[in-house]
Order: sequence, then C-alpha cells, then structure tokens
Amino acid sequence: KSSFCEQAVLQSLAIEKPIIYLTTECSPSKTEARLKERGLSEVPKGLLNFIDAYNETVGVSVSDRPDTVYADCNDLSSIDIAISKLSERIGRKGVLLVFDSLTSPYLFSGSEILRFMRQTLSRFAARGNAVLGCMDEGCGKSEDVVAMMTLSSGVIKMELREGKKMLNVVKHPKMEPTKIVV
Repeated sequence: KSSFCEQAVLQSLAIEKPIIYLTTECSPSKTEARLKERGLSEVPKGLLNFIDAYNETVGVSVSDRPDTVYADCNDLSSIDIAISKLSERIGRKGVLLVFDSLTSPYLFSGSEILRFMRQTLSRFAARGNAVLGCMDEGCGKSEDVVAMMTLSSGVIKMELREGKKMLNVVKHPKMEPTKIVV
C-alpha cells in the first residue's frame, strides 16, 4: 500500500501537483524518509503537506512541523478538520489527498468510515481534487468493503505472487477491468 502511495506522490510532485499525505501507520518523518529513498529531492514549499494521524493516535509527542496538521484516527472529525485546514492553506484545486491508510480509522470507527468517505472524501473530490485511499484487504466486514468499493471511482487490488506484484484493476473510470504484472 505505502509503496503504491509513495509512487503516486512522486509522480504527482513531478508535475507540481500539490499533495496532502495523510499518515495513519507511521510518522510523516518516516514517510518523507521513504520518499527520499525513492528519489524525492527538494520540494517547493507548500507542495507536499502532511496530516499526521499516527503520532496523536498512539500518544507520541513530536516536534511541530510547518508542513503538518495533526489528527487522531479515533476521531474522524479531527481528520475532516485537518483536511479542510490544509486545503485552505494550499488554496487551489487539483490537490491529491493520499490516505495511507484507511485501515486504522476503519478499525477504530467501523462502518462510520463509510459516512466519512461519502461526506468528507467525496466533498474533497467534488471540489476538483483527487483522493487515493488504501486499505488492507480482509480487515473489515465484507459488506463494508463492498460499500467502500461502490463509493470509489476506482479500485485496484494488489497481490504478491511468485515474487511479482499483481495489480488487479477492478474498477476504473477510464479503463476496463484488467490485471497488470509488475
């Protein structure tokens, strides 16, 4: 999941698309270090922004970062507020919100994540932005996962088989279902 998100971020930054990277499973510093390992160089101020929904959730105190707003995975409203704050700070359309990952908020909030997706993430996208959200398969009730898939405009399932990554494009607005081996 994270590798896929990081690659999407690097490609978006290459075309100067602003990013809001929402971390739920590690700190923004760790995410930034992984991006640098993948080739991230100097990023113009304001182009790469973070919502740290990891450190607050696990109760770790960290130094404030000027590119980061803090939220808590236990509280979907705090994530909504953080997205709004960063959207206002960026002040333009065409922002990519990378939600890595929906798993933790789902585990804390259960099916309330569906309302959050319908209201918060759909609103963000309707304002001329894009959302990439990843989730561990098998972590939720099958009916919740199906509902999440219907709320999404695209669904890609990733698997490892015989040392190769299999991307199964289940749903996409511009292509037919297909499998891609990487």
